[in-house]
Amino acid sequence: MFKFIHAADIHLDSPLRGLARYESAPAESIRDACRRAFENLVDLAIEEKVAFVLLAGDLYDGDWNDYSTGIFFSRQMGRLNDHGIRVFAVAGNHDAANRITKALENPPNVKMLSTAKPETIKINELIVAIHGQSFKEQHVYDNLARNFPAALPGFFNIGLLHTSLDGREGHANYAPCSKDDLTAKGYQYWALGHIHQQEYASEDPFIVFPGCIQGRHIRESGAKGCLLVTVDEINAAPVIEMHALDVLRWFLCAVDLTDAEDMREVWDITRKEIQEAVQSADGRPVAMRICYRGSTKMVNQISANPERFAAEVRARGAEIAGDQVWIEKVENQVTGKRDLVTSLADDSSLAAMLREVVNINNCPEEVTGLEDVLAELRQKLPVEIYSSETGLPLDDQERLKSLIEEAKQMLVSKLLVEEDIK
Repeated sequence: MFKFIHAADIHLDSPLRGLARYESAPAESIRDACRRAFENLVDLAIEEKVAFVLLAGDLYDGDWNDYSTGIFFSRQMGRLNDHGIRVFAVAGNHDAANRITKALENPPNVKMLSTAKPETIKINELIVAIHGQSFKEQHVYDNLARNFPAALPGFFNIGLLHTSLDGREGHANYAPCSKDDLTAKGYQYWALGHIHQQEYASEDPFIVFPGCIQGRHIRESGAKGCLLVTVDEINAAPVIEMHALDVLRWFLCAVDLTDAEDMREVWDITRKEIQEAVQSADGRPVAMRICYRGSTKMVNQISANPERFAAEVRARGAEIAGDQVWIEKVENQVTGKRDLVTSLADDSSLAAMLREVVNINNCPEEVTGLEDVLAELRQKLPVEIYSSETGLPLDDQERLKSLIEEAKQMLVSKLLVEEDIK
């Protein structure tokens, strides 16, 4: 029997987006979050006495500003080496984009598999064969799995690959392949990386994405960590356990106010959502985005002053958990009791305005006057605000589409309020 850890998408020293620029954000929990999660991974490997660790790409997060990231990694690998634990890794798209990574020599217990072609590492004492190939450059659109060798007879065969598989929303389609491509190799386990949500693409054989080890923004919500794999017999299915490693957890909460009768109920529902998130985080600090939905008679109170309402929501978070919870964003998608379909069918001037708003195209280049407004913002704002990853995304077309949709929803809500008041 032996154990190994399968992890991926470490993104060492990547910032947690959307938090650091806010005064009320939990700065101590944000700082070095990815490093602390990686330390948790090393602690788990030592505690469980694993035979080896597999890292399926994106250990780093693009180019470093200095060598401290590499020094930190070497220090952690030294801890594993002290316990006789080897590490086998493939470079992913972010690693391939890192110039300094290519210039550094790996610690002696770390083997980075070849970029030229699939490479096989045999661990004879465990009867294990690890097959893998690294990204040679950042953008790899070839099916790398196609050239992987067939399984070695009598060995427990593992495929180590950074891939989008057959495509996943929100992820570049790198090293694409099908489940059939992988299954045909005859391996018992495929250790994949690149997709930041944990996913079992297959259980016969196991084809698994472990997800990232630390959520960095609201699209990476929920528990994050690695997989501990126990192999009892070469020809038997392994046992897989998920272990959470994250040090701050993101939650995306949808709150339905359809049945709420007054603001007291709104706040009761809000408190319940925050309490449930805090309890499920197992003592970790929490970053939450709360989206209010449904048709409610309180739409006027909620929509009249969005900043005040958001401040009230954040106050409830502070009341419940102090510095342990931070409300990253409050989204208002509530409508009045008068439904949208009925309102659109009316012959009133307000209904005509409502139809115009609903029919606005979300494509930024088709919104009249938007480019002029963006140009004016670029002149008024410091360049670092709209050019940075965590700033106002004036050049990110997908984010602009999302902002247009949010603006439409806000306008629709306000117009439905007007019809309720009429």
